[in-house]
Amino acid sequence: MASQVRSPILWLGGTEPLLHPEIGRLTTVLAQTRRHVFVHTSGLSLRKRIHEFQPSSRLYFAVEFAGRKAAQDACHCQPGAFERCIESIRTAKLSGFHVCAHVSVTPATDIYDVGELIDFLDAKDVEGFIVSSGWGTITPEIAEKVSEIRDLIRSKPWERFSLLLQRAHEQAPETRPRAELPGAAAAVSAEGA
Repeated sequence: MASQVRSPILWLGGTEPLLHPEIGRLTTVLAQTRRHVFVHTSGLSLRKRIHEFQPSSRLYFAVEFAGRKAAQDACHCQPGAFERCIESIRTAKLSGFHVCAHVSVTPATDIYDVGELIDFLDAKDVEGFIVSSGWGTITPEIAEKVSEIRDLIRSKPWERFSLLLQRAHEQAPETRPRAELPGAAAAVSAEGA
């Protein structure tokens, strides 16, 4: 299915892509098609699976965060989830991969906490930040939080990419894979890739 999408950017998401046994080979093939491939992951199992991937200038791991330690651990209902995500980022960076952080904004998101997270992850050399509404219904409160947090990114290209990704999600049909949008990122679930 991903071969039918002509977008220069592919977002592999849906059910945790790292649960799929062929995801490493799939991303290698997709990156060889001269498209930028983003693997959206919780990051919890990335460290264990990193050996299945090949570094590429076109491959990014988008590790999702709810916030700093307390928020991340609560989001995953696991003590230590934040540390596992940070260790996965460190492992991926040391292995030559690009990593960005995807902040999913929900009603529970604390803007101050996310600001601290951005500062913390900047020190870990993540390539950029993506901020979206967490794929839920976008209320005016969520839209305002998303806007405020995007202002914290300090990188116009990553701010624009966040907007493109959000628009792609909002305009996509509810079926998977999500439709290609001209000039935007195509979101493809790992199931449909």
